Amino acid sequence: MLANPHICFCLCVTLSYTSRSFVVNFFIMRTLKANFKISNYWIVAILFIVVKLCLHFFTSTNYELHRDEMLYFNMADHLSFGYATVPPVIGFLSYIIKSIFGYSVFGIRLIPALLGAASLFIIAKIVRELGGGILALIIASSAFLFSTGFLLFDTLFTPNVIEQFLWLLTTYFLFRMISQNNPEHWIVIGILLGLAFLNKYSVLFYILGFFVALLFSGHRKLFNSRYFIFSIIIGLVMILPNLLWQYTHGWPVVYHMSELKKTQMVNMSVSNFLIDLFSLNLASTLIWITGLVSLLFLKQEKTHQYIGVASLSIILLFLISKGKGYYILGLIPFLFAFGGYTLEKYFNGRLSYINYFVLFITLSFSLIALPFGIPVLPFNELLRYKEKTNHLIVYPFYRWEDGKIHNISQIYADMTGWRELTGYVTKTYNQLSKEEQRKCTIYVESDYGNAGAINFYGKEYNLPDAITFLESYVMWAPDTIPDGPFIYINSEIGDIKKLFSNVTEVGCIVDSFSREKGLLVFLCTDPAVNVQEVYKQKAIEKKKLYCR
Repeated sequence: MLANPHICFCLCVTLSYTSRSFVVNFFIMRTLKANFKISNYWIVAILFIVVKLCLHFFTSTNYELHRDEMLYFNMADHLSFGYATVPPVIGFLSYIIKSIFGYSVFGIRLIPALLGAASLFIIAKIVRELGGGILALIIASSAFLFSTGFLLFDTLFTPNVIEQFLWLLTTYFLFRMISQNNPEHWIVIGILLGLAFLNKYSVLFYILGFFVALLFSGHRKLFNSRYFIFSIIIGLVMILPNLLWQYTHGWPVVYHMSELKKTQMVNMSVSNFLIDLFSLNLASTLIWITGLVSLLFLKQEKTHQYIGVASLSIILLFLISKGKGYYILGLIPFLFAFGGYTLEKYFNGRLSYINYFVLFITLSFSLIALPFGIPVLPFNELLRYKEKTNHLIVYPFYRWEDGKIHNISQIYADMTGWRELTGYVTKTYNQLSKEEQRKCTIYVESDYGNAGAINFYGKEYNLPDAITFLESYVMWAPDTIPDGPFIYINSEIGDIKKLFSNVTEVGCIVDSFSREKGLLVFLCTDPAVNVQEVYKQKAIEKKKLYCR
């Protein structure tokens, strides 16, 4: 395999990013040992954290923003206690990022990188409190650090990375509460679950899984504590503004979930779920499965069996509801920690070679798959690299929302083509007179990502914000538009030719790696009907779908 020049080249590029981190870590390790009284365990933990940050810092701007990142960043201009498809946390975070960094790709992707590094710290805490040593730490941290799934989500500014961190942190405090028999931890747990609800409603699966697991365990007496009641009150007070927002807007989340069920979840099956779940972590799956099995079946670890029961229950809940494999990623970091602890504890002496074998397998496959977790390679090199390693790795996300297998992951296909689109729109806009620009409407029919691209990358060229009735943009769309030129963006000319006498195609996305390949940009002038009235009626109809 390594004799293949393409694989060798791509591995060298990949390793060049990690090597920079290890050079930095060498000096950090010497400094920590020379100037601070820090144990070897925490020095190793810090080294993993630094590598994690370096991997993301050196690669975060290699690709364009993902369509969802641009949507969430747009929420900074529309602060609210809720949005059409997500709760409010991501919008408030976007506002903070925009206030500090402006329209910066690095600034937007700083938050997920920091949350990923914080997850490594929590993993180290869990291993330490279980009684694990440096080997357990290395196994657990390596599994997380080089996991393709966590590299992907710790690159992207989405509610998913926040959810994964909050699930891990909540599980950690549940673990501490049981270990210390201290019900006061319910207060922190209530706050974390309140934040998790305000980030993604899927936390309800997490709450149900752990509630049932604790209820049928020997730890159910902790429900009798007044701190449990306090935590419920705190959580309800936190989520009340969002519940009121949903109520006053006609529960738009219900419409959103029905759309997801028809367009995406219909393509999910048990086999697809399990394949995605495996491909997200590849050989690291050995480690979290070890953690789950030991939690469920080892009598010596019965104290924390409820975590295994809860984890298995949540996985089954998402499986039954046709969720996607990455929905349960928030459970995996704790299982990584417990898996590393289990391997070190039970495979020692003559069996210690098993630990090193698992670590070798994990690192080997993870490093080969690294370019599919972080953007280290140009797209053309990435495609050649995939073709050369296809027989070795099951890559995540090559099954798109349409249920079909493609040559590039949907996540990466959603991270290119935006500047090309913005270029066509800018060129068209600049051809207009000042008066025409003042009255110009940029309208997106095809996909909300196109509106997000114009709103983000178009700021550099002073483009007006695009209008669309898709996703959360429907709530931000104006009720009326001016009577000026119309820049129309769609995958086909559609019915726009019925509204304008002069419709001219001005651009077409040709980026072969973009999901928007073939997207068309039209300049529409000389209206044949009252376009303002047509728009007004459409705005009313579309907004009613979300705000009934």
